[in-house]
Amino acid sequence: MRKTICWFTENYPPNNGGMSQSADRIVQELRKTCTVHVFHFTNKIAPFFTEANVGGSYTAIPVYLDSSHTLNVLWSHIKQHPLIINDAILVSYGSQLCQRGLPLIAKWLKLPLVTCFRGNDFDSGIFSSKKQHILYAIEHSAAVACVTKEKQERILSLNLNSNIHFTPNSIDLAQWIPLTSDIKLAKSYRKAAISKKYRLGFIGYQKPKKGISFFLEALQLSNMCDSIFLQFVGEISSDLAETLTLQNIPYSLVLPNSKTELMAYYLSCDVIIIPSIYDGMPNVLFEAGALKIPIIASKAGGLKDVLTNDNAYIFETISQASLLKTLDKFNEDSLVTKQQKAEELYTTIQTNYTPTLESKNYLNIFKNINK
Repeated sequence: MRKTICWFTENYPPNNGGMSQSADRIVQELRKTCTVHVFHFTNKIAPFFTEANVGGSYTAIPVYLDSSHTLNVLWSHIKQHPLIINDAILVSYGSQLCQRGLPLIAKWLKLPLVTCFRGNDFDSGIFSSKKQHILYAIEHSAAVACVTKEKQERILSLNLNSNIHFTPNSIDLAQWIPLTSDIKLAKSYRKAAISKKYRLGFIGYQKPKKGISFFLEALQLSNMCDSIFLQFVGEISSDLAETLTLQNIPYSLVLPNSKTELMAYYLSCDVIIIPSIYDGMPNVLFEAGALKIPIIASKAGGLKDVLTNDNAYIFETISQASLLKTLDKFNEDSLVTKQQKAEELYTTIQTNYTPTLESKNYLNIFKNINK
């Protein structure tokens, strides 16, 4: 098997966001068995800054307003790069720049390419009038890795490539064990909020695909509408803030400054809401599961790969009737039943969604490329 991986992405620390966290986690795990050189499209670090890492290296690739110029600069930088060796595998990880540039660069370098589709990169790009680069990337990749089974099936049905793999997300549960201080902080957050029966948590930026407007419409018709407080952890749009005010929905908006604060805000919630219309496999799903907080979620994207009626409260995507039924079920269930579901989700994650298993999925892809 080839042991050198050249990993190209727009999503990597110091960038924030779920995809950056996922990329970092996958790379660190892969470096236990492979050499992984990261090439990161970013302007947060000086152009072409390079540093050695344990198990590989990191290089910052500058980004310009003209994406074609960005990719030409990348090509000029790496075409004779000493790290791009004959037995390397190139990985294009979840970004439009990678999908546009890496299939061509892989051919010029005569190296195999693994294209990774994560969250919104496929969902939005495939319906774009300029989607040809995505189709080309699929057809000309040695393998394609998909974060959801739904994406795997949709890409297979295009009949452009048969080497399509399901590579779900994971979480290191050991990094999400709350301390006594975290629990104490969570109680203080809850005490400071308006007293309501249920504290509903929304974690991360509420993009249109996250289905927040749909959820609020159904919530107003539910039996829970007068007994809820909404906790937003992350940014919200001005339109959403206006809607919440007009509908007189009590809420709080916070931007955590540390993981300790993030965990405390999670723990201050009675339930985490993920009403996505379409999605990848969001980290919030695993973080809530690791902290044993009940989840109400749609069956969009990778959510239905992990969640079942036994470990969460799930509803059909953008079905108001299904959501209302699910909200009623949550409202009627005892605290013991809710906690049993949360415990079951924790067990599911502990068994099937570990960093070791996630890394194994990628290693199997790399191994098969060499056959």
